[in-house]
Amino acid sequence: MQLVNKVMAYKLDWERDGVYWEYYGKVSGKEVVEASTTIYGDERFDTLKYKLVNFLNAESIEMNDAEVALVAHQHRAAERSNPHIKSAIVIKSNREIADKFAAFFTDSFWEVQVFEDLDEANNWLGREAPF
Repeated sequence: MQLVNKVMAYKLDWERDGVYWEYYGKVSGKEVVEASTTIYGDERFDTLKYKLVNFLNAESIEMNDAEVALVAHQHRAAERSNPHIKSAIVIKSNREIADKFAAFFTDSFWEVQVFEDLDEANNWLGREAPF
C-alpha cells in the first residue's frame, strides 16, 4: 500500500519485508519526525526487516540538532518493539545529517548504514528494487 502525503515532501511505500520512504523537494525536520511517527505507529512495523530512506530527490533538508536527536530517540524507542531491522539511508547532499543520525546507533540492535547509491543500499538490505 502506498501512502502519499500531498502536503508534505515525502511518500511511504509499505513492502512485503520493509518500508521505503522517499523525500523530495524542500524537507523540514517536522516532516522527518512525522514520517517516523507514522511508521512506528503502524502495526506492520513489528514485522519489518528493513527500512530504506531515500533523500536523493530532496532539494534541501532543514533539520536542527534537536530534530535529529528526536528522530533518533524515536528510532531507539521503536527498536525495543522490533530489534531486527536493517536501516539504509541514501543521501548525497547534507550527508552530515545522516552521519549524525547514524551515530546514535553505534550501540544499537539495528544495523544502520549511509549510502550515496540506491542500488548499493538495496543490495545491502537484500531488497529487490521495484521496476
